Amino acid sequence: MTPLQLPVTTVRGDTVAVLPSEVDAHNAPMIRDALFSLLDQGVPSLIIDLTSTNFCDCAGLRALTRVRRRADVLHTPACVALPDTGSVRRVAELSGFMCDDQVATGLAAAHRRLHPV
Repeated sequence: MTPLQLPVTTVRGDTVAVLPSEVDAHNAPMIRDALFSLLDQGVPSLIIDLTSTNFCDCAGLRALTRVRRRADVLHTPACVALPDTGSVRRVAELSGFMCDDQVATGLAAAHRRLHPV
């Protein structure tokens, strides 16, 4: 399996990994491994950006759940940024993924979750 390179930037001290337009059973393991790699490198915090993702299936949500668990084990603050509307948000709502306190709508809200005032 070829390693996946996700676009990664730093915004206000947070590492932001932008996920592709589709997250599914085909690429979810590669996305999981790329995010694990970021965590294992010791990023200070991680925002997983799905705001431009148009499709995410249960395999994608399962991969993101595993990444969140790894972040917890490593004591790395992490948050998933979802779009405010669309199928990705709807799947997250229906699956219960939205119940996680480390899921936010948009990048600004994700940053606020990681850095409460």
